[in-house]
Amino acid sequence: MVSLVGHNIYELRDRLLEKAINNSEGDPLKLAFLMSLGFVSEDVFTFDECSLSVYQKCSISGYKPCCLKASKEEYLRLLGQASKIDGVPRPWVSDIWGVLGIKFAADIIDDENIRKLFVNWIDDFLPERIASKRLDNYELSIAKYINGEESFLSSPCIALYLNYKNINVIEDYVTKKKYVKQFLDDFKGLYSADLTPIELALCVYVFDQINSEMSIVPPNAWSVNDIINFLEGIPTGLKRWTWEEKARTKGAEPRKWHIDNEYHVQNLLYVMLAPIFEDISDEENLESVGQKNPRVDLYLPSVHTIIEVKYRKNSNKSFSQFIGEIGEDISLYRSDPKYKNCQLICFLWDHTCSTQEHTKFKEGVLKMEGIQGCVVVNSPSVMFDNNIK
Repeated sequence: MVSLVGHNIYELRDRLLEKAINNSEGDPLKLAFLMSLGFVSEDVFTFDECSLSVYQKCSISGYKPCCLKASKEEYLRLLGQASKIDGVPRPWVSDIWGVLGIKFAADIIDDENIRKLFVNWIDDFLPERIASKRLDNYELSIAKYINGEESFLSSPCIALYLNYKNINVIEDYVTKKKYVKQFLDDFKGLYSADLTPIELALCVYVFDQINSEMSIVPPNAWSVNDIINFLEGIPTGLKRWTWEEKARTKGAEPRKWHIDNEYHVQNLLYVMLAPIFEDISDEENLESVGQKNPRVDLYLPSVHTIIEVKYRKNSNKSFSQFIGEIGEDISLYRSDPKYKNCQLICFLWDHTCSTQEHTKFKEGVLKMEGIQGCVVVNSPSVMFDNNIK
């Protein structure tokens, strides 16, 4: 992921938010939008419902302030109105953010009739508005999204806003990374840009989400090589692996930390990585492939990396069989759109300590397309109180 550099960018963030809030005073729609982003509290929304038009009430309700909620009848009344009276456009024709609120409201109500009426309602004015070339990049992306167009994301800010709101999630990591880079490149020049309060608040919201997402990993923003180096360093700590024939303290039971199965290795890695990658997940289900129901061993979303865990318990399974299994797992991961472009690391815990085989095994695994690293760790020598068969 792209890094956030310098302290001034955080000062800029605060100035942009202050500007957005100050320029929203007295405007119920702007305040409702900022409320939906968590930037203002509901106690600032002191407008009398009677002073609001049906359109204002319905669009504000779409941003879900608890203090105001339009009825289904009010939505039906609004969606039955034409966009022009005697050739004069109604207020919503030029108010893309208000129309977005109406769309959100239609989705909240979850009524098929209202959704159909909404589509007919926007057909009366939105395509013409999009074609007018009078919308800025933010408004154009939102207008195309409302209109149901497939390629609507010309603004990285809007793409990321819809992603972080779980409205239009960006599944492809490479695409998301591209949007993040474009957004952060543009962010520094925003204070002098001629943006509306809503657009300023949007930029601050997206900046905050990126910042939160990136703070999950250390300040140096770990790369896949950092993770590989970390995993390869595990043997250094194994000298302290507890394997007691006799307890070190009087009256205590001797302890032996067994690693007998693949899930034991998986749990060990989870314990080591979770304090660094707070978003780590394990046993994450993928899309079924025929009768196959694949699962990811460990997944680090913030760096879009899968760690495939293997355990060699004895010599009954050869290294070539492990390579075959890994190849099959990779093809299953790649069949799921979410993981198509993920980074992959293979981690093998070798309880047979067949060190002479490790180099050839690593070479074989790294020849597979899409695998960035292969780490092999031997069981600590103290564990060999039983014969390995």
